[in-house]
Amino acid sequence: MQVNSLIGGIWKGACHMDSSADGRHFNMLIRALIPVQASVFEMQDWAGHPVAMPDCIEPIPGICLGDILAEELDADVPYGSLVVIRKSDNFTNISQAAGALVGEVLIGIIGRGLFPMMDEDSVLHALGQAYHHAAEADELLRLGLEPAAFRMGLSTVLGQYWGRPVDSHSVFAAPAEGAQISLRALTGTETPVTLNQWTLRLKALVEARSARRAFEDQRGNVRIS
Repeated sequence: MQVNSLIGGIWKGACHMDSSADGRHFNMLIRALIPVQASVFEMQDWAGHPVAMPDCIEPIPGICLGDILAEELDADVPYGSLVVIRKSDNFTNISQAAGALVGEVLIGIIGRGLFPMMDEDSVLHALGQAYHHAAEADELLRLGLEPAAFRMGLSTVLGQYWGRPVDSHSVFAAPAEGAQISLRALTGTETPVTLNQWTLRLKALVEARSARRAFEDQRGNVRIS
């Protein structure tokens, strides 16, 4: 498990607060895409894209990850935040790494048990589609986000989750019908929120969108009749 690799890296001295050359740019993109505070750490020999874990998970029964990082690395890990693990080398493409991280975070949110199991895939697809669309938001473009690379990272992670070939086309290649969820709707205000608060906000957002579509379909049927 990734968390076991992280704990092993902490105790071996292979995990540190992020000091990578491209870290500042990566952190700016994270803050613009995800309204939850994130503490970024780099790990030697970490393979693949960055991942995110809630600070409250317990690698050791009764001891949460945030407390371990605070004790072992003297790190400030706020309550309700995300712990992001990345490789120590620079990313080949920061935008692609940011897309992969967003995909990992969305998968984690779906797995928190607040959505009916039968709806998990459709909710995950709706949120992924929203971020796929939001990649062209002006505020992200001003931060240097490359939409195509971001979408590739996002689609790769979600495609692997759904069992699709890595080299397949984007899982969001076809444009969605109707109005898209905006970046502002996804992230809310500029004030950081806890992971629980954001999860509940996304749940309300998806439910409101589903209810609105159902109401519009119902009105359409009435008009036809």
